[in-house]
Amino acid sequence: MNIKSILLASTVAIAGISGAHAADAIVYEEPTPVVAAPVFSWTGGYLGGQIGYGWGKSRLSGVDFPNEVKPDGFLGGLYAGYNFDLGNNVILGVDGDITYNDLKDGESENYGPGFDVGTENKLRWSGAVRGRLGVAVDRFLPYIAGGVAFGNVKNLAYVGPISSSESKTLTGWTAGAGVDYAATDNIIVRLEYRYTDYGRKDFNGTGDFGFNVENKFKTNEIRLGVAYKF
Repeated sequence: MNIKSILLASTVAIAGISGAHAADAIVYEEPTPVVAAPVFSWTGGYLGGQIGYGWGKSRLSGVDFPNEVKPDGFLGGLYAGYNFDLGNNVILGVDGDITYNDLKDGESENYGPGFDVGTENKLRWSGAVRGRLGVAVDRFLPYIAGGVAFGNVKNLAYVGPISSSESKTLTGWTAGAGVDYAATDNIIVRLEYRYTDYGRKDFNGTGDFGFNVENKFKTNEIRLGVAYKF
């Protein structure tokens, strides 16, 4: 064997050893799995509280009362419901609420010390059972809603120290629109506008004297709510 053969063999051997060590030095890492963020589900029940402001129009037909007053004031109460996901981001739900109201208006004239003559028309409490239809956009749920509404209205007339009043519960309909926002998986914030027509009813005052009036009552409301989703 000549010198050239010995050198060639040595070079091949050294290259093989170096390649083996280089292969041993390479560390293969498993690719990090990509975890998709969970999609929020609107399906489920909820219970919450709400506050708001309402203004309305109360038409009174009778000689003992003014023709029309415009009650307004604050309101607050509870609401609850359940949502069903129909697929394709369509959400169908049922919603109910009960609310204390301080919407009132009236007229009064003073005829001397301690002798006021006037009337008052007031929505004392209200409630509704509604269906809701919305389209979910991730954690936002814009919706429309409508259903049956109930409201307890009180009419009062007074002449000095004597008075007469009657309270009745009116039944009508309500419709509106709003948006729910899932701040967390369990906390849902709501902003809503609602129009309600409570229909009409006859009132016959009882007390120190009598009166007879037909009352037709309508309201507009802005409500802000926070609910817990189960």
